[in-house]
Amino acid sequence: MEPRHSVSRVHNSGLMMIQELLHLVYPRVCVSCGTLLQQQEQSICTTCLRSFDAFHDAAASGDAVREVLRRHYPSAPLPAAATVLYRFHRDDGLQTALHAMKYRGVFQLCNLFGALLATKIAGDSSAEDIGAVVAVPLHKLKKISRTYNQSELIARVIGRQCRLAVESRLIGRTKYTVSQTGLSAKERRTNVIDAFSPAGKPVPAHVLLVDDVMTTGSTVAAAMDVLAQCGAQKISLAIVALATS
Repeated sequence: MEPRHSVSRVHNSGLMMIQELLHLVYPRVCVSCGTLLQQQEQSICTTCLRSFDAFHDAAASGDAVREVLRRHYPSAPLPAAATVLYRFHRDDGLQTALHAMKYRGVFQLCNLFGALLATKIAGDSSAEDIGAVVAVPLHKLKKISRTYNQSELIARVIGRQCRLAVESRLIGRTKYTVSQTGLSAKERRTNVIDAFSPAGKPVPAHVLLVDDVMTTGSTVAAAMDVLAQCGAQKISLAIVALATS
């Protein structure tokens, strides 16, 4: 008999494919559950959006990010602040939405998540001296393949809504890396060694670094390290989802 968890994975994968096909054929459906969207809804229905495991307290999301970084990178500097929308759980509606945003061309979700992050950041006094918003960059070959960097689109929304400068060339992605999905914490650290480099532009004292999903923090830690080398004295984070376990 096939293990129950294997059957569940097959079922979830099939459901995700059906939902993604529905969205391509009829884009006014929820990318998470496939139901028809109401006029005021954007890519995700209100029911699914409310079902996501949200951080309601900015302090709690910041503490959660620091705890993950301390666990995997005890000697690395910690961010000045960290704004996170949701806790990430495997095989739930949020994972389906993030997968659609990242790999299936549903870039409209970047507008939604960017606006939600911007609202939280605008209400945080620690964000008042941010000099630039920068997204974790993609390698140029990956950007060609996907046609866009979802973190960059999210960063643009944050910049526009919070009236902050968005800099796309403060650091560059100089190493083509395999997907972090499925890698162990040690493999993730190795995968991003020398992945980023300075781009040669002056870096403000306080930078807001944007990424879509943080798991062990390997990518964020590597990007933060290069930004610090380039002169950033404070680095804050804006992240859509954080894997806390």
